[in-house]
Amino acid sequence: MQLREAARGWCELVWLIDEHDGDAAAIAPLLERSGPVVRALGYSPAAAAEALRPYAPDGLSTFYDAHMEHIAAIAAELGLAFNGPETGRRLEDKYHQRQALAAAGMPTPTVLALPAGASEQELHSLISGAGYPAVLKPRVASGSWHTFRVRDARHLEALLSQLAHEPAEDRILEGLIPDGPPLPGGFAADYVSVETLACEGRLTHLATTGRLPLVHPLRETGFFIPSTLQEQAREAALAVAGEALRALDFQWGCAHTELKMTAEGPRVIEINGRVGGGVPEMLRLASGVDVIRQTMRVALGLRPEVDAMPSTEGVAYRFFYQPPASARRLLSLDGIPAVAALPGVESVTMHHNPGAELDSAHGTRTYLFAVVGHAPDHAAVAAMHERIEQEITAVYEHAGPGGDSEGKLAEVDP
Repeated sequence: MQLREAARGWCELVWLIDEHDGDAAAIAPLLERSGPVVRALGYSPAAAAEALRPYAPDGLSTFYDAHMEHIAAIAAELGLAFNGPETGRRLEDKYHQRQALAAAGMPTPTVLALPAGASEQELHSLISGAGYPAVLKPRVASGSWHTFRVRDARHLEALLSQLAHEPAEDRILEGLIPDGPPLPGGFAADYVSVETLACEGRLTHLATTGRLPLVHPLRETGFFIPSTLQEQAREAALAVAGEALRALDFQWGCAHTELKMTAEGPRVIEINGRVGGGVPEMLRLASGVDVIRQTMRVALGLRPEVDAMPSTEGVAYRFFYQPPASARRLLSLDGIPAVAALPGVESVTMHHNPGAELDSAHGTRTYLFAVVGHAPDHAAVAAMHERIEQEITAVYEHAGPGGDSEGKLAEVDP
C-alpha cells in the first residue's frame, strides 16, 4: 500500500514476483489492482527480463534484501539504472560485505564463513582460531533472524547444536564490535543507522535514526528520527556511512547503514541496500519526506526532490513490543485500545495475535505489535515508550517449568 501510494499520480507500477513464493502468490490478486503482475522473479535474469520487456519499464527498484544480486542482473539485461551484480552480492551476503569493507581499508571485525551442511569436524576446524565475544548470524537474512551474541567456544557449540534442527543456512561468525559510551539522553542504544539516497553515485543522507536498547538475543525494540547524536558524532556517522557505501560501489537507490558508535568512532554493523524498516513512516512524520517516492524517482533516473538532509520537527518513533525470550506462545494481550488512544500515536499495527507461536531466535520479527507516532522531543519519546509498557498486559506460555505467566517487559540483553 505504501508503494502504491508513493507512485500515485506520477508513475505506473509493474510488480515482479516469484510465483513459487507462497506469500507473494497470495497477494498477487491485490497487487493486480494497481498494476500488472509479472511472475518471473524466480526465473533466470534473461528470462525475467524477457517477461518484463513488453511493459517497457523505465526503472527497477526493490525494497527487500532478498534476491539483490539476481535483481541487479535482471536490471543489467534490461539496461536499467541499478547497482551492479557484484554490489548486489555485497549487499545481500554479509560475508562478501565484510570483505569489501576490509579491502577498502575500513575498520571491520574478523569474520569466518560457516557453510551450510559442514560436518561437526569441519566446523570445529573453522572456528578453532575464532576470537570472542562474537556474533553468529546468517550470511543472507535480515531482522536479526538467527542472530546471537556468542560468549565463548562452548556457547557457540551449544548454539550450533540448537540450530542443527533448523533448515541449513550459510552463516558467519564475526567479532563483536565493542560497546560505545552512552549516547545523549541516556535512553538510546549505542548504535544508529544512516538513511541514504544514491543517484548515479551521488549520496544524499536523509536522516540518522536512533535505536532503543536490544533485548535477548539481539532483537530490536524501536527506532526514532532524528537520533540523539550531537553534531560532531553525527558528521562522523555520515562520513563513515558514505565511505562504506562507496566501498560497496553503491550507485542507485536507498541504503540503510547500521553503525555502532564506539569510543574509537563509528563502526559498520551492516549495510542494507533498501529502505530501512519503519523509516518511511518516521521520516514522513518528522520531516515530510516520502522516502519511497524518492527511491522510485532515483530508480527512474530522476534527481531526488531533496538534495540535503531535511530539517525535522519533533521526533518520530516506531516501537516494537517484544515478548520475553522464554515465551513460546502468546495467550492473551490487553491494552491495545489504550495505547492507540495515547496522544501522538498515529497507528498501532498487530503482528502476532493471541494463539501465535513465538521463538526469539527468529529475531526482531517476534514482536507482538508496532506503534508509530510523533513526540515533541527525545525525552517525550522515552516517556511514551515507558507509558506503552505500562498500558500492556501480555500472558505467555513459556518454555520449561513455570507454566503460564504475565509479562510486561522483555528481558534486556546482558
